[in-house]
Amino acid sequence: HYQARGWFNSEGLIEVAGPADVADASAVLDEVGKRAAEWRADAEAIGMVGVSYGGGLALLGAAHDARVKCAASLSGWGNLTRALAGQAAPNQVWFDILMSTSILVGRPDPQIHAMWESLVSAVVDPAANVDPLLAWAEERSPEAFAAKMCGRRLPVLVSNNAQDELFVSDAALMLRQTLHGAGCRVQLLINQGVHAMAELPSLAGIGGLVAHQPVWDETLRFMQAHLRPSKEPPPAGAQQREGGHP
Repeated sequence: HYQARGWFNSEGLIEVAGPADVADASAVLDEVGKRAAEWRADAEAIGMVGVSYGGGLALLGAAHDARVKCAASLSGWGNLTRALAGQAAPNQVWFDILMSTSILVGRPDPQIHAMWESLVSAVVDPAANVDPLLAWAEERSPEAFAAKMCGRRLPVLVSNNAQDELFVSDAALMLRQTLHGAGCRVQLLINQGVHAMAELPSLAGIGGLVAHQPVWDETLRFMQAHLRPSKEPPPAGAQQREGGHP
């Protein structure tokens, strides 16, 4: 069982999918390789899937480790600066929610708050030095590693929700364009719902109590198609699905 560092009982600090998190993802793959026979795992057919925080980490992990053969980001991000301050408007409400959650169930790196203050200051004072902020955000932005991912034509599934005000669907379209332009094979889904609500009920085991969540059907088909060569890959492009309908 893996938990991202800093969250719940995991060691370390929450670093927002920083280099230490990416190294952890590779360490998980090392363990899979060592115990493949015991776990009946195929170490040559590895895919990464994540929701929200895990969505960004799935793409970053895939970018930095060629053992990952395909990746799916569900309600994740492509560009961290754009996600937190699209159109030069810092999203204070969502930042407060994220910080409150991280303090409640984890241990956030103090640098996160410092970077946020730097972002807000830059909006007020255009002359402020934002180089440290941009460098911090870039190494946590999958878009920055598009060439690394797409140089090996990595299949990528990007799924975001139409009413998401944290990682907005327009940003998902931009991520799709960036990855596609760099040579990745990209499938894009736009679902009904707010942040992560097209995914979380089923992930939490209560999918039967709400409308059917087809995003998981699509994710499974995507993984099977790209990790099992006998399967026909799903078509690249964009799809929009209504909540509750397969």
